[in-house]
Parts: sequence; C-alpha cells; structure tokens
Amino acid sequence: MNKNTSRKHHYLPRHYLKGFTDDRNRFYVYDKQKDKIFYTSPDTTFFQNNLNTVTLPNGSSSDFLEELYTDLENRCWRSFDMIRKSTFKNPVSLLDKMHLFLFLLFLYWRLPNNIEFAEKLSQKAFLDNNEFDYFRLVNKSGENAPKGIAEIIKKSSAFKRSFRQIIPFVPLFKDQDWAVKLENWRFLYTEKSWSMVGDNPIIVKGGNVHDFVNCLEEFVFPISGKILLVSINNPLNKGLPPEFTVQLNTAIIEKAQRFAACNNKDFLEALIKHYKFYIQYGKTNAIIPDMFEMLEQ
Repeated sequence: MNKNTSRKHHYLPRHYLKGFTDDRNRFYVYDKQKDKIFYTSPDTTFFQNNLNTVTLPNGSSSDFLEELYTDLENRCWRSFDMIRKSTFKNPVSLLDKMHLFLFLLFLYWRLPNNIEFAEKLSQKAFLDNNEFDYFRLVNKSGENAPKGIAEIIKKSSAFKRSFRQIIPFVPLFKDQDWAVKLENWRFLYTEKSWSMVGDNPIIVKGGNVHDFVNCLEEFVFPISGKILLVSINNPLNKGLPPEFTVQLNTAIIEKAQRFAACNNKDFLEALIKHYKFYIQYGKTNAIIPDMFEMLEQ
C-alpha cells in the first residue's frame, strides 16, 4: 500500500524556525495582511498546503519534491547547527559554509516571493547555451529528446514545480569562484535574540533578486535570533551600530509577503510601528537600500 501524501509543506523548515522561538518553542507572528499578531509555534506557520505536491502522468499525486527538500535539509542540518553554536572566537569552517550555501540556494527558490518566477523559468529548460544548459533531456543513447517531447514536459505542472530544485545549481555550474566568495561571509553575534525571521528572510541587494548566478552574492540572512550572516563584496570588518538591528528587522517585515516573527512581542510591536512610518511617508523602497548603505559605510 502506498503511503499517504503529505499535505502541510513548510517553505521555511521548522528546524530553522526554532532558532527564533522562546523557551516554550513558540514565537509571535505578525500577519501583514490582517495587521494582527498571534502567538504560535513553527509547526503551524510558514507553510502552504500542497506546496510541493505534484500530479503525475497517471493522475496520482506525489510529494516527492517535499521528500527531496527534507533529504537535502537533513544533509545540511549538522553544519547549520555547528554555525548556530559558533561564536566570534571560533570561526565557521569552509565546509560548513558550503553546506549552508547549498541550503540557502534551495531555500531561496522555494520562498513565496520567488515561487511564481521560478515556475516561469521552467520554460527555459532544455535550450542550448542558456543558464540551464547543464540540465538536459536525453534518450537512452544520450541523444537530446525530440523538441515535441520537451515541450510536453515543460507544460506540465509537475515539471514547473520541480524546476525550483533545478535553479539552485546555477551558481555551482556557472560560477567557478562560488566557493571563494564564501570568504566574504561574516557572521555577527549578539547575546540576546534580536533578529526576526520572515517568510522571505534572505535580503538581497539591489537588482540581484532574480540573478540566477549572483542572487546570493550580496545578501543578509538571519541564521537565528542571535546570529546574522552578512555577505557583501567589501567584507565587513567592523561592528555595526545598534540601529542596524532595527533597520534589518524593518527590512524583514518589508520583504515578507505576509508573515514575520520574533520571540518578543513588545519588540515586534515597536518594529511594526516603525515600519508603518515608512508606509505613511511612502518610503518603503528605501528600507533595504538604507540597510546595505549602513553595512558599507
């Protein structure tokens, strides 16, 4: 008998979300659409029903994409946890950075802001001399499949969803210096849990949002409430002012499609008020550029 297909698919893994919870493994979540705060756990947030469920040619449903995400995450959690246990006194190893980079690449293209764009990119599959030419459709003899077959596959909803797991390999195949760039990564540590998480927690600089090769070249990502990953071309070699925390969390709220969370309700309420000032004066477009300017000063 076939196992039941899973339904509740987290686009932010629960293991990751636990880095932002309180001692009860819960946090306060801000719903931007409803303008409300609620107290809950990672199990019940940052998911979408059937996000990674596909319909196979025989008409049956499969959650193999969800299983692939789970397998990848399980391979990365050891390095992820090592980073979450790190301090400024014990540098993160290159191997752990590589595992984190792989995790981030797969996470990036399954986030709510990128899902629709990723599925549109599936129409560029099986074409020569483009970003995805490392991915081919061939017959048993290794010859390219007929164009008609490729077009049928590209039109299927299953392939469109599967393409989210093909895009992450672009930097690994197209950028021979991808590992060298990890040298620019800096991990910032705080004693208290000041960083928020949102449903699009990877804050990318400028026009690189949909750059398949360089989307994770200059970015900021909260590893947990106490650890922040910063990657910019001119490596950060100084501490940051306290106001940067407010700017970062405001950017997390701005970038979120709907949900943002932290473990301190009073702090969250203050950040929401701060964010609404940007809305009131029509300055939300300045939030993320201002954050990166603070990093580069």
